[in-house]
Amino acid sequence: MYINPLEHPELKRFKYRDLKIYASTEWLADNKKKYRQVFDRYETTYIYAELSLYNKLFDGDDWEVDVELRCYALKKGKTELCSLPFKRKVSKYDNTIYVREGWGNKKEGVFWKKGTYYWEAFVEGEKVATKYFYIEDAGKEILAHENPYMEVQSLRLYEGPYDDIPEAERVYYKTFGSEETRYIYAEICLRNLNPNKSWQCELFTKFYNDARELKGQVVRLHRVERKDELISITAGWGSNVKGSWRKDRYTCEVIFMDKLLALVPFDVGEEFEEGLLAINLPNQIAPILVESEDTPDQTFEDVMIKLDSLIGLREIKLKVD
Repeated sequence: MYINPLEHPELKRFKYRDLKIYASTEWLADNKKKYRQVFDRYETTYIYAELSLYNKLFDGDDWEVDVELRCYALKKGKTELCSLPFKRKVSKYDNTIYVREGWGNKKEGVFWKKGTYYWEAFVEGEKVATKYFYIEDAGKEILAHENPYMEVQSLRLYEGPYDDIPEAERVYYKTFGSEETRYIYAEICLRNLNPNKSWQCELFTKFYNDARELKGQVVRLHRVERKDELISITAGWGSNVKGSWRKDRYTCEVIFMDKLLALVPFDVGEEFEEGLLAINLPNQIAPILVESEDTPDQTFEDVMIKLDSLIGLREIKLKVD
């Protein structure tokens, strides 16, 4: 028997779904935003919270919901930055309710400073969620050809179970066998360019098939401690049931603060083929292909020194410089 929540105030008319954070107002497919938890001070104006709720009165009745979003800074204690109360009409035709609001300043780098913050969401007077986010400051802006936080040392792929495997047991592949592959892991090694301070590193590892359809995405939030020279992160996608990777041409892409750090193409075919893949590093003008099979730990500067020593590549050198 259906019980109408409108006739019984003690019953909830919603169910909590999610609380996400973003800074860019650009709309993406499927009504999504560029959700993140780590932002650079110099590129940030407003930080937004997106609260989503399931509408229990979907296809039944229209109603109104009371929502309050609060933002706090954790610096020398807890400081409330804003309290934003709203009353929103909920249509019976919407199965999901979205409330999006932000706080900050329209000028980049003015309001948000390095530190830890969080949003809290209240619905009908009840706290339903808390979501942390972090503002980082490397001392200068992130440019398309220069990342002041880190540089790529290596990006290697291996196969493993859901629980991952120790580094000493990893076998790196250029091609994976379709029938035997469970998870394909990316082993990402980065050099820390800010060893004098601790900071939060949020990496998005995305796997695409040949048609550029997103097969899977893994987000890793890693705290980099003071004096850490290298940052090592692994991220894998697949299933413990073999056969979830079909024969195709794929790419693995690593993204930090909406900037592409590195890309490696790989194949899933009949058999496994051991080896290290060439790493495609983005550049302001043209990408640089690093042959990691020869020197897996070389940096971008190492590539430039090697390139500069070659004869007959003056035009390429000029483009890269």
